[in-house]
Amino acid sequence: MSPAMETIGIPALDRYLGGGIPKGFTILVMGRPGSGTEFLAKQFASAGELPTTYFTTSERDEDILSVMKQHGWKANLKIFNIGAKYYETILARRLEISRYRQEGLKFEDIEKFREEEAASYEINFLTSLSYEISKLSTPFRVVIDSLDFFLENYDSAEVLSALRTIKGHTQHSESLTLITLLKNVHEMKVQSSIEDIADMILELEREIVDHEERKYLVIQKVRNNPSLVGNLTCKFGLSGIQLQT
Repeated sequence: MSPAMETIGIPALDRYLGGGIPKGFTILVMGRPGSGTEFLAKQFASAGELPTTYFTTSERDEDILSVMKQHGWKANLKIFNIGAKYYETILARRLEISRYRQEGLKFEDIEKFREEEAASYEINFLTSLSYEISKLSTPFRVVIDSLDFFLENYDSAEVLSALRTIKGHTQHSESLTLITLLKNVHEMKVQSSIEDIADMILELEREIVDHEERKYLVIQKVRNNPSLVGNLTCKFGLSGIQLQT
């Protein structure tokens, strides 16, 4: 592999791309729920020799590691669990307030919990994401699974600004960042802006043809190389996503 390239974690896709993905790229992986975006994120995280940090917003650490070990992927990565921190600081308190309401807790005690919850909102997970990435030794390999969490909890303009900052840092440090996003869930203007920021866009699709399910890895964008855009048939196996020729 060329020194200017890094593996994406799917050997046949590396070959199709002419040797891998250029260092400094930000990769957007999109798909509908159940399409396998988080699966591709883990396969990407296990590849190459760069130190990997995996930012998760929806899975437990042990579940991520279990999937990677199940498929024989390297699991020597650092996991930064934003979803767990969000639960501990915000969601768990909301559940506690609901329980106390049902049990007849005094109004002043509920107000106390509300004040504590308001204080917890001072933790800006979007800022924390950018900060943690800025601290990483370079070059790095980063996974953000998923961007949907931030778009649901923060203003889209803030998310786009943070994404541009992360993309700039990735580019100048010759690192790699992969971001997952649900397709057609957010405003099209926001999704289009995210697609514009990304250097490469991969989309996982599936369809039923004659009662048979077919899966595709669609290359929607490769910056400065539009000839690589196309639909590739793929399958999910024990070793991960594989292209079918």
